[in-house]
Amino acid sequence: MLVGEERNIESRTASFFCVDPSGTLWKRKNFGEQWWTGIEAVHRGVLFLYGFATPDLPGRKGITAVDCATGELLWKNGELTFIAASGDRIYASQEALDGPVVAEIDHRSGALVREVGRGMGAMQQVPREAEGPEDVEYPQVLTEDDVSPLSALIRQFSSLAAAECPVEYCDHGPFLVIAYHTGSGPYTQVMDVVERPSGTRAMHVTLDPSVSTPAFGSFLVQAGTLYFVRGKNTLEAVRLRTK
Repeated sequence: MLVGEERNIESRTASFFCVDPSGTLWKRKNFGEQWWTGIEAVHRGVLFLYGFATPDLPGRKGITAVDCATGELLWKNGELTFIAASGDRIYASQEALDGPVVAEIDHRSGALVREVGRGMGAMQQVPREAEGPEDVEYPQVLTEDDVSPLSALIRQFSSLAAAECPVEYCDHGPFLVIAYHTGSGPYTQVMDVVERPSGTRAMHVTLDPSVSTPAFGSFLVQAGTLYFVRGKNTLEAVRLRTK
């Protein structure tokens, strides 16, 4: 089962779809927010979407839970921020004056199971399941304060990225997938696949040659396969394997 999103830059709308080997289960569904939303996680048959506190501050806030098989809305909470999932539970935080409140929540009903605690200590108590072979890896955003060796490699290959457009990446074992925008508007959205051991580019793809507004979340990795959208309407899959 593969869940994805479609974005229309011109109308600034986002919709979601789900397919499996039998075909399309549902498509072009929207669950409230028209643009400032995206895929947070897929866990035990439930798609979790995120929102933002405000469009000009890209801090994630809000959880929308959708049944992957049917595309039906299960529950929504605009005050929570997704942290992790384990078993039949998800873990989320809510801002408070004395630090974030961490809660354990039933993943299908959204009902509060228990309060884990408050503050960073509670964040460290959240269980995180080890990733299985079918787990989906979504792109992360490179932050300005990241000075790790991995960030140096990302910046090396995205040196032509437009300063106003965040760089996304996915660290998948021996491969590093990087997506970014070049130019000054309209932008060109491109993606590089880099072999980590040698530090060389294995693949370069132009996802979209003309983008008026930066587009994000155009790729994911699942079970060693890279899925990406080329030209707004073509879903492609590439098996990531070493020579």
